[in-house]
Parts: sequence; C-alpha cells; structure tokens
Amino acid sequence: MSVYRKSGDDEVHEYTSHRLASPGLVREHVNLALERPWVARVALTEHVREVTRRLITEFDLPGGGWPSPVPPSPPHGRTAARFYEIEGLQGGGLLSADDVRWHLERLRGDAERLGGAAGPVGMNLWELTVVDYSRPTTEDRIPHTTRDA
Repeated sequence: MSVYRKSGDDEVHEYTSHRLASPGLVREHVNLALERPWVARVALTEHVREVTRRLITEFDLPGGGWPSPVPPSPPHGRTAARFYEIEGLQGGGLLSADDVRWHLERLRGDAERLGGAAGPVGMNLWELTVVDYSRPTTEDRIPHTTRDA
C-alpha cells in the first residue's frame, strides 16, 4: 500500500507500508490512511508468488556445475528461481541440481549397502519454478473473507 498526498498541484508519495498479509489487514490500513485529511490517494500493489512443480527424471537435470536454467519472465512477473526437490527426502528442502545428484548418489550407495539395486532410488524428483508477480490492484478486487463482516 502506498499513500500519496497533495502538495499544491502535485501529488507526492508519502509512504509505502510493509506487505500486508490478509485482505482484512489491507482494508484496515486503507481505511486508516483515508481518515487522514492530507491523503489524496492510496495505491495498492498485489504481490503473488506462484510455484509450479513438474515431475522430472535425473536425466532432466542441468549438467554438473551448471546453474539451474531460469525460464524467461512472464508478463508482469519476475522469475525468482528454479529448485529441485526429492520427494520423501528427510531434511532435503529445495536443492540445486548438483545437490540432487549428491543426494541420489548417497541414496544409491545406501541401497547397495543394504543389498538393494544400484539403479534409481524410487523417489519422485520435482522441478520447482518460483515466479513473483507484482501488479497494481484496487480495494474492490481484494477478496472478501468471513472475517470482513
């Protein structure tokens, strides 16, 4: 939320709030700002993080030592990062391609020591792409929740 005031014929940016986590909190901040007589306008920006997941194989990972390729940014968005995740890996979290290869080799070694096959470890491998969007919005377009009553 950004607040603007009039200064003569000009509109001056007064302040921008931190990110507000709920629709009710946005409405509350807008109402508080509009109670001030010097406020000429309140501008709202919606911030959305979109995470897409795609099931891949180990062979789909970028070459060793290479950073994970990031796709072109979509309209009104900024591609933040690409990560990988081994489903079921305890404490694995979001990994680089090289980290995935290291974990898979370790898991294969563990399987061999326990008498299992040296092939794939049987866990799903996911590619995660994170895209951040920032776009202007209005109070009318903010979703209504049961707390707004």
